[in-house]
Amino acid sequence: MTAPDKTAGALDRGLAMLEHLGAVRTSSAVDLANALGLSRSTTYRLIDRLKEKDWLATDSGTGLLRLGPAAARLSAAAVASVDLRDIAIPALRALRDVTQETVSLAVPNGLNMVFVHRERGPRPVAVSDELGTSRPLHCTSVGRAYLSALPPDRVDAVLDDLVASDASPVDASTVAGLRREIEATRARGWSQDLREFDESSCCAGAPIRDHTGAPIAAISVAGVAERMERIIGEVGPLVAETAAKLSAELGYSAAAQ
Repeated sequence: MTAPDKTAGALDRGLAMLEHLGAVRTSSAVDLANALGLSRSTTYRLIDRLKEKDWLATDSGTGLLRLGPAAARLSAAAVASVDLRDIAIPALRALRDVTQETVSLAVPNGLNMVFVHRERGPRPVAVSDELGTSRPLHCTSVGRAYLSALPPDRVDAVLDDLVASDASPVDASTVAGLRREIEATRARGWSQDLREFDESSCCAGAPIRDHTGAPIAAISVAGVAERMERIIGEVGPLVAETAAKLSAELGYSAAAQ
């Protein structure tokens, strides 16, 4: 969070307050003044004004400042106006141009991920599937990326469903290995599929989160195995960086979680 400069007007300072509280959730007036480099008199004056307009409120349990109902209404309206595919396309195309491989966007559907957008790589031999194609959670980069971003209790529930499903090859003897792969994905920041779903291809993926931190989609870069195996360690961080930027556009802040 960058403090407003000394020439900033009341609007800039008020917006800085809202942005800071969006990141830290609650704060005392004194801590808010110190964080933004404002005098206490200016801080209290702006707090009073923002409270009048419902942009700030006092938490009844702690007495600390928090964002008010006007901020919540604006946030809800912003979320409702976002179309994930529309905001994702420019970033996916940029990632395709950098990697020269096929880049895809997938959303969860039960125990599968469904591809809803794809930017085909320009190489003569490239990975390409029809939109609407489903891929299993357990052995694909988009599926593992999505699983890695779920809270632990939801991961447990999905793994139980995978073991119980007749359509899933995951069973009591293999679920521990999948759990280790999910944990490795979380630690690494991106997922990988090394010829596991398709012998001819390798993929790297990363989750997209909404403003609450919940995963809502995943992106992947996929290429011919002989080519991608050698460079997946370089491609993976690029996928994670793109996914993080898209998550930020949806209102996600890692610092606020």
